Amino acid sequence: CRSTIGLDSRETGSKFSGLVTVYAPLALLVAAITAVTVDQALLVSGGAAVVMGLAALSRRPRIRRVRILVPGLPAAFAGYRIAQISDVHCGPFTPAVRVMRWVDQVNRLGADLIAVTGDLITRGPDYVDIVSTCLGQLRAPDGVFGCMGNHDYFTDGDGFAKALQREGMILLRNEGRVLTRGGAHLYLAGVDDTWSRRHDLAKALQDRPAGAPIVLLAHDPVLFPAAAGAGVALTLSGHTHGGQLAFPIAPRRLNLARFITPFTAGCYKLGRAALYVNRGLGTTGPPIRLGARPEITVLTLEPDHEELADRVAHYAEDVIHDASLSS
Repeated sequence: CRSTIGLDSRETGSKFSGLVTVYAPLALLVAAITAVTVDQALLVSGGAAVVMGLAALSRRPRIRRVRILVPGLPAAFAGYRIAQISDVHCGPFTPAVRVMRWVDQVNRLGADLIAVTGDLITRGPDYVDIVSTCLGQLRAPDGVFGCMGNHDYFTDGDGFAKALQREGMILLRNEGRVLTRGGAHLYLAGVDDTWSRRHDLAKALQDRPAGAPIVLLAHDPVLFPAAAGAGVALTLSGHTHGGQLAFPIAPRRLNLARFITPFTAGCYKLGRAALYVNRGLGTTGPPIRLGARPEITVLTLEPDHEELADRVAHYAEDVIHDASLSS
């Protein structure tokens, strides 16, 4: 996984202010050895803390753009763009008007395909029709695909799935679809919820055309090692909210999600298999995020040229070996 952008100014400011807050005693030290007064030092530190707090409470998602190197990706799919959203948690703290703002943002990105990786409600039946109608406004040339999360079964899960499908989402519940471009194939699969043990990875992958790279939608990143072992090139997950409460310094390592998984946010690799964990849009529990800003992700697929180079090298070794045997 390779990020195509660095930190934007808002995130840079948040991290900087976090450093100021954490190292506020250093400000007092500066006051002790310079002409700056203690009141001035504390004012600067306190102001920085306020800025950080306001940034943490922001509901505006960051657009993250990530380039993914996919082994065996056909040339026809080079540059293929997937927009991913996750963990909408539509409910009392995430009303329809906010979900529709997110939908409009995603649609404006112009991705080839949209992936929605579960936990679309908080709980109960009250917001099932609301979020289904809102997400039914998502548009992409190759379709809108989704998988179920654990919160999606905190109601009548099968009824919720039918509502989403009625509004146009293609739910992948232990199944897959073949995407075709110029005679080349990409296999998009999805597994059902792991927490209620409805997932079946083998079933989801069984219809894959021979040699087609696999992109898997799996709400819970716990499946990543198994998916990598089964030949999945890219797994898209959510579930963690990036910890929802994370330390401003090293937020991927220091957050609440570390208690349940090592895969908390962003890109991970096992061999040549990649995982992307989306930080989600909504919240569970208190409607607050700290150090884990909501996000919409755009993943651009590119061929893994390192793999191609390895194949050429092995082929050359075989030719040299055959030539030495025949001489």
